[in-house]
Formats: sequence, structure tokens, C-alpha cells
Amino acid sequence: MADGDNDGIPESVLGILKTASEEILSKQDGYCFTVDNGPNEVVDEPFSYNDAELAEFINFDMIGDEGDNLESFNHLITNTNHEDLTGDRKVLKILLNSGIGQVVPENYVVLIHYIAYISNLQEPFDVTYLQGRRPKRFTLGSGELIPGLEIGIKTMTTGENARFIIQPELAYRELGCPPRIPPNATILFDVHLVSFLSPESIITFDRENRDPDAFNKNMVQVKKLHFEGNEQFKLKNIDKAVFKYNRALELLHIAGCKSDNEEIEMMKYLNKIYTNLSVCYLKQCAFNKVCRMGIEALKYSERFSKRSAKLFFNWGKALRLLKDFTEAKKKLDMALKHEPQNETILYEIHKLKKDKEFHRNVESITLKDDNDADENKRMAPEFWDVFNKHLTEFYTGSDDVLTVMLNKNPDDIEVVKNKASAYDLQVQVITKAGVPTNCIAIKK
Repeated sequence: MADGDNDGIPESVLGILKTASEEILSKQDGYCFTVDNGPNEVVDEPFSYNDAELAEFINFDMIGDEGDNLESFNHLITNTNHEDLTGDRKVLKILLNSGIGQVVPENYVVLIHYIAYISNLQEPFDVTYLQGRRPKRFTLGSGELIPGLEIGIKTMTTGENARFIIQPELAYRELGCPPRIPPNATILFDVHLVSFLSPESIITFDRENRDPDAFNKNMVQVKKLHFEGNEQFKLKNIDKAVFKYNRALELLHIAGCKSDNEEIEMMKYLNKIYTNLSVCYLKQCAFNKVCRMGIEALKYSERFSKRSAKLFFNWGKALRLLKDFTEAKKKLDMALKHEPQNETILYEIHKLKKDKEFHRNVESITLKDDNDADENKRMAPEFWDVFNKHLTEFYTGSDDVLTVMLNKNPDDIEVVKNKASAYDLQVQVITKAGVPTNCIAIKK
């Protein structure tokens, strides 16, 4: 990167990125990753990470001003968003995205991706996404993982994304792990459990992966699952489509790439499947999962995902429905950048403006008393005047879903259900990592 060409990234953050990138790349035994930064669609030329691209792996929630007391990551914890896994707050879990199936059994082999942070250093000290794109493999019960992380992983299911905040006693204790991890450091891991295997099946797994044609055989299964998922989606069997796509994702994540061509093939299908899942989750009004699909796609298949108008469109629509209008506009602008004449994207931007105006009207009513933070308070009569007008416009319009932010008073939720039922509309409370929010979706 040339001096002064910082792509809008502050100098303080560039310093963090430089330290992190040097640390990560120093562990790669001479293997350097590349990325296509050109404007054309050629994807088989060499590429390299720069500081701005590495920034995608830095969770800026972790970064505070120098001297902030972030030792325990307290700013990430609320009363309702975490689970105390040990009973003494030595391992806290924040579920980011639920998985499927059973939790990991004792002594199984796990395949995981993670980003690991030390709060007081304000940077990740380990990022598996930059290390060959294959998940790291650990055997539970063997001492390969720090105790707190093993406790956390044992609560996970396949495909789950979770955040674990681990106190020093169950991490690197008073010794640390010089030079990267200081003594008595609180550690945070963002973990994606790709898959897990029994001690018996890992032998077969290893043997199959030694097959020189393993990648092609794996891709045959991936393409089959992708096709089956598409067919289920056409039949409106969304749950079955999601299952097929997630199974394909699992196979793709554990695939080993032995050449640039194989990596390109893997990335291409990862992008397709993450995009298809984002459409499915939109249909299910699982808007936070749509956003998660966008985040995961950029981690695993950035060469394709960063140019995917459809992925950014779905992401932007989900953010609009979650009332995050600023981020929604950014994602829709990205989609429009790749397809400037796309009428669907342009109409979604128009809906964003209208939805933002409606939300402002609601806020002007509900936030009249800034000192009143009672989430159980009933909505004011003026709110229902605005809501009734918007509900009628929604019923007669072409939109397929309307969202509204309420307080958590159950009586108001019942009022919304009654008003929606008069139009034969469905009502769904939006959840985030399985926890109900105060965002209500109304569907045709």
C-alpha cells in the first residue's frame, strides 16, 4: 500500500493490521495468500492480501481507544445474550448462529475455524481463515485445546458460530504464551464448528483425503446436494433446502485444495451456497442468519462474494428489515455497484428510504421521553395510527414482509397479531441466536 493510500482506514487501525498480518504471515512457512484486486472477472492470476482486506478478519467490536479497560470484554456482554458455561463466569458463550444436530460428544475430533483475540492488545493473535482455508483439527480430551475452549466447543453443534470469552484460569493462566499472549490474559474466540468425527471414522476420513482424486469426489457430492437444495427450494420446501445446502457447506469446508484451480472451484460453490442460504433465510424471516451468511461468504470465498450483487442485495434487505438502515444502504450500494441497472436493487433502495421514514415516525412517538427505558411499556395511541396506515399500504402493495419495532409488552404483540390476522397476514417474532428480539415481522 502506497503512503497516504489508506482506503479510509485510520492510521491507528493500520498499525494494528500491520502487526496482525506480520504475526499471521510469519507462521505460514513461506506460503503467501493472494487475492484478485483487478476490475475484470479473471480469477486465476496470483493475488495477495493487503491491510484493507485483512481488516475483514478484525472484529472492530473488540477495538477501543488506547487505555480502555476491555480486559474482560465486558462491553460485548448484555444481561440476555450470553450463557455461563462454568457457573463462575470463567467461560461465557454468546451464540452467534445456531447449528444443526447433536452437540459434540466426548473425545471426538473437531474441525473448526476461529479468530482469537486478546482484549488489551486490541488485535487477533490467531486467524485460521488465512491459513489455507482448511479448518483446524483437534481431538477433544487430548489436551490439544486450552480448557476453556474445549468446554465451549463441547456445547456446539455442526455449523454453529459462537463466541467464547475465557478467563485466564481456563486459558493461558499466569504464564501466558510469549511473545503473543501475555500473562493473565482474558481470551475471546469466535468459533465456527465445521464438523466433528468419531475416533473410528477419522481413520476413514484420513484415508479418503489421501486419495489424489478426493477433491473431485467431494465436489460430486457437493454439486448433488446443491442441485437437490435448488429443487427443494423450487418446491417451497425451505427447511429441506436449508438442510441440503448446509450439508454441502460442511463438505466444502473440509475439502482439501491441492491447486489454485481446486481452490477457485471450492470458492465458487461456497459463494453459490451461501447466497442460496441467504435467500432461504430471507424467506424464513431469519434476518440475522442472512447477515451471518454474508459475513461467512466474505471470509471463505471473497474473490467471488465481494462481486456478488445477489449476496449483497439479500444482506442489505435483511439489514433494512432489522432497521439497520445505515449498514443496509452500504450493502445495497455494493450490489448496485456490480449491477447498476438492476431494477430490483433500485426498488429495494426506494423501499429502504420509505421504511426509514416510517421508522423515524415511529421513533418520534416512542422516544418522546428519553428517560423512560421501560421495555414493557405499552405503545402510545399515536403509534397505532402510524402503524395502521403502514399496514394497509403493505397489504395493498407488492412487498412480501413488513417489520416493526415494538416494546416487549406481550399485549402489544397480541394487538399486532390481531390487526395482521384481519388481513390474513402472519406474524413472527424475530430472533437473534435463538433469543426473541423486539422486532416483529408481518408476512403475506
